[in-house]
Amino acid sequence: MSDLDHAELSIIGSLLLSQGRVLDELEFDPADYTQPVYEKIHRAAMTMKTAGQPVDMVTLAGHLKSIGEHVDPALLPKAMETTPTVANVGHYANIVTQAAIARRLMVAGQKIHQLAQTNGGSPEVVEEARKTLDDASAKETSAPVTFLAETLEETIDLLESDVRAILTPWPQMNHLITGLQPGAVYVVGARPAVGKSVVAVQLAQAMLHHGSVAFISLEMSRNDLNLRIMANELKIPMNKFMERSLDDADWKKIATWTHAQTTRPLAVLDRPSSSITEIKRFIRSTHRRKPLAGIVVDYLQLMSQPNGDRRPRHEFVSDMSRELKILAMEYNVPVIVLSQLNRNSTNRTDALPQMSDLRESGSIEQDADVVMLLHREPYGKASVDMKIAIAKNRRGRTGAIELVFQGHFSNAHDPEVTK
Repeated sequence: MSDLDHAELSIIGSLLLSQGRVLDELEFDPADYTQPVYEKIHRAAMTMKTAGQPVDMVTLAGHLKSIGEHVDPALLPKAMETTPTVANVGHYANIVTQAAIARRLMVAGQKIHQLAQTNGGSPEVVEEARKTLDDASAKETSAPVTFLAETLEETIDLLESDVRAILTPWPQMNHLITGLQPGAVYVVGARPAVGKSVVAVQLAQAMLHHGSVAFISLEMSRNDLNLRIMANELKIPMNKFMERSLDDADWKKIATWTHAQTTRPLAVLDRPSSSITEIKRFIRSTHRRKPLAGIVVDYLQLMSQPNGDRRPRHEFVSDMSRELKILAMEYNVPVIVLSQLNRNSTNRTDALPQMSDLRESGSIEQDADVVMLLHREPYGKASVDMKIAIAKNRRGRTGAIELVFQGHFSNAHDPEVTK
């Protein structure tokens, strides 16, 4: 008898010797057995345990017979005799699980081979291949049932620990939303040319202190983004970059700054027609190179619909909004999503944006944990400073903050900050 056969039979033996008690703690998928008869026996024992029936050699054999499953009468006694000890059932289960994963990986390899032969090496095929491998190696387990009293200690420990949120560049904002939380989606909505990208760049810079950032720039090129960051951090006006009018002092700043960027893990995807498949692949690749601290998408309505997708645009944008929420939960990082606003706000007396102005999808505000709405008075008015309204905050208060907007430095900062 091989080690795998012995381990499988010992799991069945442990079920019988413990009268089914090991089922309360055992995290094991019966589909992982190589022998179908073992899976039938295991599932029958689970059914009996759930129904409150005793599980032993006699009752289990009777149950199997009653449901029309024919099992060799010598199998159950053999399983009990073969089992060295019930205490090692977790070890037996691990042996069987690892063997099952190996089998699934071999099947996945065959599927990937067929995909490549049929559809070539398109981005969709590569992403499907990665997903196939991930699914093959994943082991789904049921979450244990815990009651309130059993989880309170963990909650108290959480209260005594440091806040895991990433602080934004603006103290006023941190006071309202307590920074950027892992697994949360932050929607930044504004009309064109108000400053969405400025806010996105500054939030990305804040997250870079904690890991890599995947920046999906569907509107700006990689060079444009680099120049914005340089203008922000070096305080060199953007027009000097655009007009190529940099002086010696500017070049000295740039040289020193560039030398310090060798370990800065900002990854930029700047393909305007990127699909969700390409975006997921890019995020996955960034995370593999260095664990993610956050994701930025600039901006939601520019995400491309796949060829042949005939859904109305608002349905597609709704799906993309949900996909981004799933990514936030999967990688446990904040996701910053820029969103265009429709023209409704311009028709109101105060011209201030509202959540209902989010363009093309009502699901954006549903999926978001925090919605930030940007507003600036037109040039020529008394103020050109930026206002950010926290219109939704799932974890705290709403409110508004006012910032000094310096578009020439690609920067917005608190009024009390001296530049």
